Amino acid sequence: MSKVPDAVRRICLPPFRGLLDRLPALRVTDLYEDPFEPYLHQQTAAKTWDVGHVTAIAGRRGGPVLDIGCGRGRVALALADAGLATTAVDTSGAATDRLRAHLARHPAAAGRVRVVRGDILDPRTAVGTGFTTAVLGDTAVNMFADPHTLVAFLGRVRTLLAPGGVFCLPVLTEGALAAYARRNGVLATDFLDDDGARHVLFAAMRHEEDGPHFSRTLFLPDVRRDGRGEPVAYLAAVRERLWTSASLAPHLREAGLEVADRVPAPARDDGLGRVDAEVLTLTAGDGARSALSRA
Repeated sequence: MSKVPDAVRRICLPPFRGLLDRLPALRVTDLYEDPFEPYLHQQTAAKTWDVGHVTAIAGRRGGPVLDIGCGRGRVALALADAGLATTAVDTSGAATDRLRAHLARHPAAAGRVRVVRGDILDPRTAVGTGFTTAVLGDTAVNMFADPHTLVAFLGRVRTLLAPGGVFCLPVLTEGALAAYARRNGVLATDFLDDDGARHVLFAAMRHEEDGPHFSRTLFLPDVRRDGRGEPVAYLAAVRERLWTSASLAPHLREAGLEVADRVPAPARDDGLGRVDAEVLTLTAGDGARSALSRA
């Protein structure tokens, strides 16, 4: 029986699909775990386009703040620097371990940031409740390719908010979809891992009009050695849904949330074309006006 899960096989793009059963040392892993996590961190660590808006809103409300999908703490550490008590949660053990290691070296921030590894959709993940502000940074909402899971996630966040609390949710604009539509093909890039070793990574990308969806398959050849000293290749595949404010609207209503405010993000170019986004401020039910007045 194949060692490649069927779910991965279905979304693995053709340039790398032929490797699934031909490489005996191929290991399929989660995109957010080693050895891909250092690459993702390199792609996101310097991004600040959403941080200022989130920190300003959370600062006016005074915390506590819930940072969902925190990674190594790009947003959580900025919130801590602003004096806000923050719970940082992520499903990635690689990312949360590195965030904890960072906090161990920075006791001032450590006193304000609580790190939780887990999925907030899992009731066993003890993140707490009563948050004045929650945030899911850097259009990570696109990870929810399934609308039913998205609605469950949005509804769960709503239950974690304090009365009058808000959820800051960055999303793509309609214009950004055209940039993604041009991202088809294979590219090669390099990155440094945490030990300073340089790796070459190959990525296949495909835009699909339905949804629209954006698929990626990442392949790292010969990145590590196995117990016999043989090189091991790694592969990860993900299919994202490119959400905008308009396409989110019915799912927000179903989850009991509405848009109280929206702030255009500074235009940026990620090397593959200009990407425009905006930060939505969501509040529960019909409390948008009162939430805005408090903000």
